[in-house]
Amino acid sequence: MKKTFLIPLFFLLICGGCASYNIIPQNIDRYDKGVEIIDSTQPDSKVQIEISQHRLGGLSNPPLVIYIGAQILKGEDVLFDTTNLKASQNGQNLQVLTYRQILDSNYDFTDILQEFSIPTPTTAVNTNIITPIFYYGRGGFLAYNMLFNPFIIDDMQAQQMMQEQRQARKIMAANYLRKTTLSIEGKAKGGFVAISPKYIKAGMIRLKITLKNETHQFDINIQKR
Repeated sequence: MKKTFLIPLFFLLICGGCASYNIIPQNIDRYDKGVEIIDSTQPDSKVQIEISQHRLGGLSNPPLVIYIGAQILKGEDVLFDTTNLKASQNGQNLQVLTYRQILDSNYDFTDILQEFSIPTPTTAVNTNIITPIFYYGRGGFLAYNMLFNPFIIDDMQAQQMMQEQRQARKIMAANYLRKTTLSIEGKAKGGFVAISPKYIKAGMIRLKITLKNETHQFDINIQKR
């Protein structure tokens, strides 16, 4: 009887912090193949965010992934990276993960990439070639490019799932928002950002993206399932 009691108690302890949440962006401007797009335009700049992820929490507890594209409409060049972004919820700042933290993490981005219609190529048992896909956003921000990038791994049958997760992280990192110069001569540029799930709970997440003296604000409601 003690064993019967301890097993469900063990799972209760593990899943005590495994609450699941729905992701509900506010003031959606349009949809593109299930991706929710929100625009913000000010006199000197424009920002567009894209969200395709619908759930947070659970056993896998992935980060909140958002694609951000930005454009300068007039004025001097602007450096744009994750330092331009601040995220907070219930008065607490949330951590925006760095490029290196993404590469070094164990997060599985496979489902999130698929929701953006980005397949995660896997290596078949008899081949060692992987072709990652680069993502540049939708609408006026949209362009796809294929890059040949051979990647060798041993014993593919034994490591197929781990390989797919590693490849998803590589694709996410290749498309992650890193230091970029925005100018009026150039087109919009951007990349994915991932917000650590560590302190995310039910409530409104507020994203603030600052370019020069202009701040673009976006709200995302996190609702317990």
